[in-house]
Amino acid sequence: MIREILDIYNRNWAQILTWSIVIILPVTIFSFLTMIFINISEDLIAPHYFTSLVFVINFIICIPPFVKMVLKDEQDELLHPIEGIAQFIQQFGFLLLFTASFYFIGFIGMYLLFIPTIFALFVMLIFPFFSDSKSVKEVFVRTIEAIAKENVALFGDLLIILSINFGIWATVMLFFSQYDNNMLAYLIIRVVLNILILPFVYIYLTLRYRVDGQFSK
Repeated sequence: MIREILDIYNRNWAQILTWSIVIILPVTIFSFLTMIFINISEDLIAPHYFTSLVFVINFIICIPPFVKMVLKDEQDELLHPIEGIAQFIQQFGFLLLFTASFYFIGFIGMYLLFIPTIFALFVMLIFPFFSDSKSVKEVFVRTIEAIAKENVALFGDLLIILSINFGIWATVMLFFSQYDNNMLAYLIIRVVLNILILPFVYIYLTLRYRVDGQFSK
């Protein structure tokens, strides 16, 4: 699959570069600044739960253009960058609301033997790749079908995503900790990492759940 991911990236590098600048960059900047604001706020209880929500939203709302791109690529077609931006705008509100809802379901589930939490994590991982469906019901049905089919393998994908995001971030932070860095430096690092990493993750997950998973219809 690594070869296929690289081939798709190479065939669509211009679109990916455009979306990285127009979508991933501003979303990452806004998310980073929001997390800083939450952490320094004295009015919030347990701010780390809210910063985690922002982190999850940052990851999810940038997905739609890349899903459409991979599906087009499978048909030997190229997606125009403007079409990808339109996908982002059209699905932004739905993804934001759906993500926040299941995040808080997962949060409440921590007090119920973690079963709702695990289910919510699986839903948040899968549903963005079906957000182009005709209705909310269809999104949910296709998401449940994918969860039922993949089940245990989803833990591996969650581990991969967390390892890539937190592992690389922690490694970079460890390297730069010996230097005198400010928030701007950390912001630049976060932006660069997201621009470099997220497109590959999105392509991989789309291939897993929309192409190889046979849920593309």
